[in-house]
Amino acid sequence: MVAVVATGGATAAPKTQQPRAAIFTDLLQCRGIADNAQRLACFDRQVGEMDEAAHRDEVVVLDKTELKKTRKTLFGFSFPKLPFLGGGEEDEAQAKEEGFSHIEAMIGSLRSLGYGKWQIGLEDGAQWTTTEAIAGPTPKIGQKIEIRRATLGSFLGKIDGGRAVRMKRVG
Repeated sequence: MVAVVATGGATAAPKTQQPRAAIFTDLLQCRGIADNAQRLACFDRQVGEMDEAAHRDEVVVLDKTELKKTRKTLFGFSFPKLPFLGGGEEDEAQAKEEGFSHIEAMIGSLRSLGYGKWQIGLEDGAQWTTTEAIAGPTPKIGQKIEIRRATLGSFLGKIDGGRAVRMKRVG
């Protein structure tokens, strides 16, 4: 599957050009045709191919808003460095700027794993487990939880402002 991401608005050019899908570069080459009728025929043909590829789920087009929502729902998962999902130092700085260094949510489900550890389901369906025991009050459905990035790819979660515990995303 190929993703074509439309970010909209003028932005600074990236330091390194990301590889583009052939179907997209073929569309862009239509602009260089001088004859109006041939250029229009080229655009019609290439747009038709992109539409067919999108129906076959070979190409996905996301605007900046959809990309931001997608990145937020994937918070906590480890992925290879994909430029459109997040990867590299520049993307990490952008993620912090856009609020992806932490999430705030409500607890939607709870399951005790024993020994003070919990599986915590967020209202959006994300599943997290504590990797150490929660000291203090037992968590409850409806409480606010904040999960933030910590060192070396780990995550810390605080329930209603309590003591932070290490967590990992499991679903």
